[in-house]
Amino acid sequence: MARYPAPLPPALPWPVFSHAEAMTAGLSRDRLNRSDLQRLRRGLYARRDVNFKELDLAAALCRDDPELVVVGLSAARLHGIPMPWRLESWDPKTSIHLATLAARGRPHKILTWHDYALAPGEVTTLVYRVRPSGHTSAIRATTRARTWRDLAPHLTHQELVAAGDHLIRRPYPWAEDRTNPWCTPAQLSAACTGRHALALRRALADVRVGADSPMETRLRLAFAAAGLPEPQLNTVLVGPAGVEHHCPDFQWPAYGLCVEYEGDTHNDDEQVARDIRRARAVKSAGSVEVRLHKADIGNDCASAVRIVREALVERGWRPAA
Repeated sequence: MARYPAPLPPALPWPVFSHAEAMTAGLSRDRLNRSDLQRLRRGLYARRDVNFKELDLAAALCRDDPELVVVGLSAARLHGIPMPWRLESWDPKTSIHLATLAARGRPHKILTWHDYALAPGEVTTLVYRVRPSGHTSAIRATTRARTWRDLAPHLTHQELVAAGDHLIRRPYPWAEDRTNPWCTPAQLSAACTGRHALALRRALADVRVGADSPMETRLRLAFAAAGLPEPQLNTVLVGPAGVEHHCPDFQWPAYGLCVEYEGDTHNDDEQVARDIRRARAVKSAGSVEVRLHKADIGNDCASAVRIVREALVERGWRPAA
């Protein structure tokens, strides 16, 4: 009769752990070869009963090597910087991107090494926490500004602008555990160096405070490319009597026009009720609301641009001759 592997000791709470951690916790070499564990690479193991994430792998590697730094695409995923799905998604077959402050490590199918020269101010420490045990360890990663710099060879201009918009946007204290943006425009400007400095500077020129999502960035850039006047982004709608209302996605106060992008979350009854109240507030403020949805985004946002252009013209805007 096959014996089930003995439970792992509480001293080994990590989904991914090193050989050294296993030995310290009292595991034998035979125990490491049991069916409930998988060997990821030499000296690195993972539990089979847990779908480990890139965060778990990064934490194990950083615990094992104090000189290790998570960089590039992996750092962007750890920081939650928006990227296209092809880069945002991760599974155990996807390589993790690393640099080291010491000698370069040996290549491996799950590790991609980068010869980055990292200044002390370009490295930050994240806290990794295992639930429900509450055990914590540190992950060293490039700062968000440095990570944005390192994304330049992987992202299109629009995608790089969307990442920049995310980093400098104003947070919502009622929904986020912070009051300051992740980065300042000055920090992103200081990061515009290296081989891709020109692409970074071009992207930074189009970065704006106020865009709350990559879709809003996409629409804003499409409006600009079509020669429409630049809108205010998520600023308070103010009525004629000075009464403050909500913050539309896009607003042209000079023309009394507000534009909202409705994603898939605007289908439930509660959201529909909020949308109705919002539309009434826009009307009471003497403005007009235009709603866009995903059907307007195709073909480089051609439909969205046409709808907004027509609305602006109706409200008195005249395109340059």
